[in-house]
Amino acid sequence: MAVDKMIAKTMMLALPVAIIFPPSGYTSTDFNSSTWSVSVDNDGILGTDKNYSNGLFLEYHSKRVSNLALSSPWPYRIVGQLFSSDAEQALSWNWRIGQQMWTPSDIESQQPVINERPYAGLLFVDLGINRYQPNLTQKYQLRLGTVGPRALAKHTQKTIHDWIGSDKPNGWNNQIKNQWIANFSYQQHNTLYSSPISDFLHSQWDVASLARASIGNDQSDLAAGISLRWGQDLTKSLGAIGFTPGEFVDVSVLSASRSGYFLFTGIEGRYKFNDITIEGKRPDETYPAHLEPWQASVVLGGVFYRPTWGITLSLATHTKEFKQSMDTTHSNGSVEFFWRFPQ
Repeated sequence: MAVDKMIAKTMMLALPVAIIFPPSGYTSTDFNSSTWSVSVDNDGILGTDKNYSNGLFLEYHSKRVSNLALSSPWPYRIVGQLFSSDAEQALSWNWRIGQQMWTPSDIESQQPVINERPYAGLLFVDLGINRYQPNLTQKYQLRLGTVGPRALAKHTQKTIHDWIGSDKPNGWNNQIKNQWIANFSYQQHNTLYSSPISDFLHSQWDVASLARASIGNDQSDLAAGISLRWGQDLTKSLGAIGFTPGEFVDVSVLSASRSGYFLFTGIEGRYKFNDITIEGKRPDETYPAHLEPWQASVVLGGVFYRPTWGITLSLATHTKEFKQSMDTTHSNGSVEFFWRFPQ
């Protein structure tokens, strides 16, 4: 597919550029920027079209401030009153609009497919607050949205497949039914090790842990993971790595770093209690799918950014998410472009 080949070529070309021509702003101080970003998740770059198939996201991330109650819009201003003043902490707020879709492997079939997950679409808005302290980043996020035909995933996939001449998806009449969703999540990133800055490209290593919990009728889980990074200005971007679709890289945590780059990898294990994209009600229950609670993900990729722009590229592999799956793993890639506005 033309779009998939273009994304794959971009991923292969951009990472060597980030390594060979590193940015020169590693000594910068007192940098602070807000950020707009657009990103796409897709499994087509890996030659598949099933399970988590596609995601589209538009995001805004504020600059870092010392007091949300004084310098943020409603409702962040109200929530900001819950955070005590601390000279060693900084706070930021963000929002994101996204659409995600999941499909079986045989998208041309009009009937439900045995041993496959159902069609599912999710349309949502995220409202988030980040808290930064030395060697610690905390994230709080509220998600509101809908699954089902209201999510418009059927129209998105059909339109894109018409553009690129791909197989026509015929089974969306069997998708998860309309249901409003609400989810709250918390995650915490801690620096376990950070090496001194070396003379080689002024780079360093770091290792960080991740603990995450989410609750709601969309997805509920408990997770723990670890990440490894090599690059520049890592102490100012703790919490950049994630493991859930649409969140493999969080560019909001780059707001205090003028320019840099890093390569990363990581692994997360989790226990999932519910997943509406698998267990939600659907018109035809002939072939039910049952949630596999024990799951894991591995991610790798790279980030390159300058004072006014940046790009992230990542790949992720996940273990199976439902018991009937005939595949032990499934993978997808992600590309994100972002524009920074220094304050």
